[in-house]
Amino acid sequence: MSKEETEGTNVLDEPIHGIYIPAALFIVGVAITTYMSGELKILWSLPILSTIIFIRAYTAYKRRRSLFPNKWSPLELEDQTIISKNTALYRFRLKTRLESLEIPAGHHVAVRVPVDGKDEIRYYNPITSKLEDGHLDLVVKAYVDGKVSKYFAGLNPGDTVDFKGPIGTLNYEPNSSKHLGIVAGGSGITPVLQILNEIITVPEDLTKVSLLYANETENDILLKEELDEMAEKYAHFQVHYVVHYPSDTWTGDVGYITKDQMSKYLPEYSGDNRLLICGPDGMNNLALQYAKELGWKVNSTKSSGDDQVFVF
Repeated sequence: MSKEETEGTNVLDEPIHGIYIPAALFIVGVAITTYMSGELKILWSLPILSTIIFIRAYTAYKRRRSLFPNKWSPLELEDQTIISKNTALYRFRLKTRLESLEIPAGHHVAVRVPVDGKDEIRYYNPITSKLEDGHLDLVVKAYVDGKVSKYFAGLNPGDTVDFKGPIGTLNYEPNSSKHLGIVAGGSGITPVLQILNEIITVPEDLTKVSLLYANETENDILLKEELDEMAEKYAHFQVHYVVHYPSDTWTGDVGYITKDQMSKYLPEYSGDNRLLICGPDGMNNLALQYAKELGWKVNSTKSSGDDQVFVF
């Protein structure tokens, strides 16, 4: 194991070091003492051993959990990576490097930071796969008047941020739809990545996914390499990009999302299909209008977890 991998971790977080080895050493020691003395010390030592194992196991269990839905938990910033002109990926260290996040697809976490003497709370969708251990990744887009995004930009490795979660209403089950259509805009791609990770990491999930992803420019397309790699590796996933201000070399669709694009790239209305929408309010409202015109059953109220057309 490299120095970088072990830095900031506790060797006792490993079950083999924190529970099994101490227990084994204790038993061996008592057995040797018993053999040499001829006394049955092993009998009265068993309650002590059981207590030690219970305490170690309970301590390890409490330490391994990093997120709670009903209380705030501070997590330490491990690294920051710029992924576009105004967006960065922030990696936070979980309580132990053995822990993986169990966040349902499409759910988010609450973040609390102090700004000008008061707490500001925002909601973000982690893009960390449940198969990854030891960290939580957030994609945060900076806005000119964004208090929290500016706070994030000023963070340094070792600083902590308060988290709470998971929070959300979307219900997703493998193979619950034959074809999943998704309209995303800008940083609205983050819950989409959650859902994609959920689908492609479950071999039994054969749901076909078509994504229509809109941005202002090519440089604003977040995590394009990752999306293209997924589309190349997984035949049941397709992605189509739309940019409002294209470069001279852009060969994809241009402008804002249209009804024709939704009809062309996304599944048609069917009881076996589903449509998800996540982006700025203006784009969401437009996509909902087009969805109605294309025959989708759109609720006029806030989306519920099982809605066929779900807006984040």
